Amino acid sequence: MLSLPDRAAPSVARNIHSLIEAGVYRARQLDRPILVSLVRPVPSADPLAFFARQTSRVADRLFWSSPTEGYALAGSGAAWTLEVAGPQRFADAAAAWRERCADALIDSTTDATGTGPLLLGGFAFDPLRPATSTWAGFPDGRLVLPRYLLTRHADATWLTINAVVHPDSSPEDTAQRVLNRLPTLPAPATLSRRVPPEQVLTLEELLPAQTWMAIVRALVQTMQHGDLEKVVLARACRVVGRRPFDPGAVLAQLRNNYPGCFGFAVARGEACFLGASPERLVRLQQGTVQATSLAGSIRRGSTPEEDRQLGAALLASAKDRAEHAIVARTLADALSDLCTDLTMPETPTLMKMSNVQHLYTPLVGQVAGTHTVLELLERLHPTPAVGGSPRERALPLIREREQLDRGWYAAPVGWIDAHGEGEFAVAIRSALLRGATATLFAGCGLVTDSDPAAEYAESQLKLRPLLAALGGALP
Repeated sequence: MLSLPDRAAPSVARNIHSLIEAGVYRARQLDRPILVSLVRPVPSADPLAFFARQTSRVADRLFWSSPTEGYALAGSGAAWTLEVAGPQRFADAAAAWRERCADALIDSTTDATGTGPLLLGGFAFDPLRPATSTWAGFPDGRLVLPRYLLTRHADATWLTINAVVHPDSSPEDTAQRVLNRLPTLPAPATLSRRVPPEQVLTLEELLPAQTWMAIVRALVQTMQHGDLEKVVLARACRVVGRRPFDPGAVLAQLRNNYPGCFGFAVARGEACFLGASPERLVRLQQGTVQATSLAGSIRRGSTPEEDRQLGAALLASAKDRAEHAIVARTLADALSDLCTDLTMPETPTLMKMSNVQHLYTPLVGQVAGTHTVLELLERLHPTPAVGGSPRERALPLIREREQLDRGWYAAPVGWIDAHGEGEFAVAIRSALLRGATATLFAGCGLVTDSDPAAEYAESQLKLRPLLAALGGALP
């Protein structure tokens, strides 16, 4: 049932019929599929509530929020799916999306960010590492054009309806299917569900702490005797709950506890990869490029004075400042060929989250030419913040020694619109949910004077946000 005011529903239904009819006519003229997209304002609704009410019977459910920019997106169903593999996945995805958007028919009453035809999804960290069953359903790259997309931007809400029609499509049948499957929009009230207390029954480290710290020690020795500046070592733990984890409830917890982070979720059937990332990888909007250097961490203090002292210690830490400088320099070098007027502060500041504070440096520039956000991803990923430096030395070491299938952890997740612009975050502070089982990930940047025990303690700190949102706690 169309969830619009009674006076608006017939108009939208007529618009859908007309748009699909025009799309089929164009598809027959050009003898190829045509993308059609209708955007209309709808009553105020929370995209997270929209995501949460979709069940696993809807194979593809997607969520993205950028609190600093004031918008959120939620997708339901798939009008079209793009899967790519191998080292050329970003270029392949850009080419396929450009082709799909060619001659698209878009009927929109707004140009607001995050409306109209766009792809949501993400990529794997390393396409050269053999995948395991842990990440079944999450290939090297998967981007989805939602059949229905709810966008909330500032005080306005829009619904985008997407379809891909073919030369042999029946306009009437296609329009009727689109309208019949339209999900009901949630009420304006904020999502209020909470994770039940003591939800987590067991917690298992996939690699024993002593083994992980021994790998840290060996990597530090390698760096001390080689030309490697930095390498990031990740670890994972698996938790089992009393009942299946609810992705919507977990995201609601994360939004409440970390309102300044990028919220994301990519759900396929019963599996859902989600998180709250503090780290923007890249944003391209109206030609402006924004990227973030986020490296170097310390805990928050229990009092304002202790918190100030810890922040000052982080800013004064030679080890953390050196690690941070590697990331900032590499980002600037990667973007310099594609951007003009690229600027960044000379010294980092602090980004304070509820449980941790990071060294932070923003980069801003203007894109040169017609480069897309996917081309920027190809230049940037993986940054030294999640991979290492130099990249060509760090990645083989990670494959060889980490003993972990990162899957989509620490990889780009986000969205791209029909103009090639969009936003991607680094998928850290994340977990993969499958029923009552969740796999949580955390990583630490290692340099020549890293201490294994301190790195392990830092990784525990980074696991806390997701574990708490799942209803558990670390000892």
